[in-house]
Amino acid sequence: MLAERMKNFSGSQTSGMRNRARKLRAEGIHVVNFAAGELDQDTSSSIKAAARKAIDSGRTQYTDTLGIAELRERVAQKVSQKTGIIYAADEVGFTAGAKQALFNANFVLFQPGDEVIIPSPYWVTLPEQVRLAGATPIALPTGQNGFQINIDELTRIITPKTRGIILNTPHNPTGVVYPADTLEKIAHLALKHDLVCIFDECYDELVYAPAAHHNIVKLVPEMKARTILVGSLSKSYCMAGWRAGFLAGPQKVIKAIANLQSHIASNPCNIVQYAALAAFESENDAFVAGNRKQLTIQRTTALQLIDKIPGLPCVVPDGAFYLFPDVSSLFNKSFKDQRVENVDRLAEMLLEHAHIAIVPGSAFGADNHIRISYAIPNEEIVAGLTRLGQFVQSLS
Repeated sequence: MLAERMKNFSGSQTSGMRNRARKLRAEGIHVVNFAAGELDQDTSSSIKAAARKAIDSGRTQYTDTLGIAELRERVAQKVSQKTGIIYAADEVGFTAGAKQALFNANFVLFQPGDEVIIPSPYWVTLPEQVRLAGATPIALPTGQNGFQINIDELTRIITPKTRGIILNTPHNPTGVVYPADTLEKIAHLALKHDLVCIFDECYDELVYAPAAHHNIVKLVPEMKARTILVGSLSKSYCMAGWRAGFLAGPQKVIKAIANLQSHIASNPCNIVQYAALAAFESENDAFVAGNRKQLTIQRTTALQLIDKIPGLPCVVPDGAFYLFPDVSSLFNKSFKDQRVENVDRLAEMLLEHAHIAIVPGSAFGADNHIRISYAIPNEEIVAGLTRLGQFVQSLS
C-alpha cells in the first residue's frame, strides 16, 4: 500500500522521546525531560499580544506564499544586518518553522544523482530531507576532531557528484560553533567546486562568550549567490510551537521555493506572521538576552554535574543548549541483569529505571553518544543528572 520511498523512513527520534516522556508524566511519574529541543520558557507577552491583535483584527485570510510584504521586508532587514550585505524582500521568505525552510531548500536544489555533504553527527532531519529530494547524503565524520570540521577530510570526500553541503552552527546536537577560518575555507571550497550551501543558523543568538557565531556570507560575500540561509524564532524567542522560520537566498531559488510551497502549504499561518513581526521589534532584544543569560547558568550547572560522572567525556558546548557526552564506557555493563547493549538500549533503560528522557546518539549518526538538553529548569537539571550519576554507579 505504501510508496516504496517510505521503507527507508521512520519518525524523528527526538520527537519520539519527547512524546514518551510526556506520556509517563501524564501517568504521574516524575520524568526529567532532557529530550526537549526547546526552552522551558513562555513566549514574550508582546509577541502573544500581537497574535491576539491579529485575530481580533480579522487577519485570517490567505497571504502571499512566503509571507506578508511587511514581514518579508523585516526579515530582509534582519538578514542584511547580520551579513552586512543587502538582501531584498524577494530574496527572503517566511515558512512554517525552519524545518520547512530546510525541506524547501533541499527539494528545489537537489535531485537524484546528487551528493550532499553533511558533517556528522547531524541533526536527525538533515539527511532524511536530502533523501526525500532524491539525493544522497554523504556523512563527514567529525568525532575525532572535537566535532569540528577537518578541511582536508572534507576536501577528500568531494566528488564530481557533489552538489552541496549543509552546515549547522551553532550545532545540534553537539553545541559546537564553527570558527571563522573553518567557514572561510569551506566557502572557498564551495566556490572552487561549484557547490551550494544550506546554512542552518537557528541557534545563532544562543552562543556563550567568548565564543562567537559567524555567518558564511558575511565572511565570504561571494557566497551569497550560492547560499541559502535558514533561521528560526523557535529557540531564541521561545516560539517552538508557533512554527516560525525564515530563509534567504538567491532570488531564483526563493522564487522556486515559493512555487513549491504554494502547492504544499499555501502560506505559513497568518497569525504567526504578525507575531513574528512583533518578535523582531527591538523590545524583544532584552527577552532574548535574558534567555541566553539563563541558559548560561543552566549550562554551567550541567557541565559541573556531568563532569562528576566517571567515564562520560563531553565536549564543552559553545552554543545551542545541548551536551553530547560519550557513553560508550557503559556498553556491555549491566543493571539488574539487563545488559547495556548499545546507546538505544541505554536510552530505554534510563527512561525505565532512572526516569530520564534523553535522545540516543544513533538518531544523529553517533552511536557512542547521547544528547542531553539543558534548556530546562536548574532544579530539573540537578535532579536528572544526579539520577544519571546514580544509574552509572549502579552498573556492574
